[in-house]
Amino acid sequence: MSESDFLQADYSIPAAVPEDLTPGFLVAFEDEAAALSQFADGAGIQQVAHSRDYERETLELSDREDRDVIVFDELGVALVTVDPERAQRGMGIASASSGMTNAEPEPIFYALSDFGLPPEATAYLRGYNDAVNHLQAQLTGLFPSQPGVESAAVFSDSSASTWGLMATEVMSSKLSGDGVKVAVLDTGMDLNHPDFAGRSIVSQSFIPGQAVDDRNGHGTHCIGTACGPRNPGIGPRYGVAYEAEIFAGKVLSNQGSSLGRSTIAGIEWALRRGCDIISMSLGGRVSPGEGFSPAFERVGRQAMRNNCLIVAAAGNESDRRRGQIEPVGSPANCPSFMAVAAVDSQMRVANFSNGGINRDGRVDIAGPGVAIYSSAPDSPAAPLQPPFFRRWSNRYDTIGGTSMATPHVSGIAALYRQANPSLSASQLWRLITSTASPLPIPSRDVGAGLVQAPTGC
Repeated sequence: MSESDFLQADYSIPAAVPEDLTPGFLVAFEDEAAALSQFADGAGIQQVAHSRDYERETLELSDREDRDVIVFDELGVALVTVDPERAQRGMGIASASSGMTNAEPEPIFYALSDFGLPPEATAYLRGYNDAVNHLQAQLTGLFPSQPGVESAAVFSDSSASTWGLMATEVMSSKLSGDGVKVAVLDTGMDLNHPDFAGRSIVSQSFIPGQAVDDRNGHGTHCIGTACGPRNPGIGPRYGVAYEAEIFAGKVLSNQGSSLGRSTIAGIEWALRRGCDIISMSLGGRVSPGEGFSPAFERVGRQAMRNNCLIVAAAGNESDRRRGQIEPVGSPANCPSFMAVAAVDSQMRVANFSNGGINRDGRVDIAGPGVAIYSSAPDSPAAPLQPPFFRRWSNRYDTIGGTSMATPHVSGIAALYRQANPSLSASQLWRLITSTASPLPIPSRDVGAGLVQAPTGC
């Protein structure tokens, strides 16, 4: 973005953005020290918070509300929350040098699910994204059916396991995820769920005023698929990496949404704690022709350098039965994030699953994402929360979405990591995609095919 584009943009916040979800700006730096100094001088900023100053504790976003800039040092990204006029002055000066490489509106992410929802639910979720898309268009000037092919293989839940674990060969694997750290960044976790008693769980909330305890349910379900037990208290096995160390990061509120800063903070937290896999069943809508977020791509590249693979949901805005295929959402459309599509038990691409129709934003792999049984909050969340707007069944429930496909891939990535601890993140990525089961569906929709667990070792 040029200096003139930035200075001429209208930075008024659209009314559709809730008061507690007012976005700032994400800034990426090549030479952080020089560019940040220039920006601060131009904007008259003295209060800057650095995540490096919190090496032994998590940077609490709620405690930094008095700071105009929060720098996530390990990721090379800064959050700017000053008023637009001051931001314009500071960024105008910094962008005149070679130090500032990009500035973009902070995204708003939400929990992803099959959008088989009442109209008020869809409006609720799209209201956030429409506001950010409006800001994005002003800031950057960006441009605002194919059903799956049924194969002979048909899977269904059994008394022993869910159909997803059978289809991905998890039930044939001798691996457990032992010694692997898996971070699930979502709405938190029901820490009192009996199926996780005795497990190694590290948790942290990045939502001001809300504890890690999951009052939404989406996060508990995703954690269950990625890292649920081998022998649950009731029903079939539903978890992949049953001995992995769980890192539950609450980056989405109990209402199923948050500003992008929470996700960035959660990623940095996971990297600092040496996580091998980060699973993110969250995102925001992307328009046809729209590119990926440079700030989140920088975050993804830094994760890869730290030998951590980020797996993200492709999104659920499509309606393939009507010929409508929407682009892979953000941040899954970043090249350094493994984007996951969803298939059903008959190996058809899910009706809601987004596709790689943008040049920037391909689907990398597919996972089971329709009618997925997993853990749920022990006590139903109240009031009804998006994205499902219904009561959870106590402890276990069946839902769908690319959100449910993503933790299948993340859990299986943990199995590959256990078997191949010396591989780099990029090598792990190639191993996962190269061993996927090809599907008679365009790669635009399912990438390399259906993820498969390693069965040896």
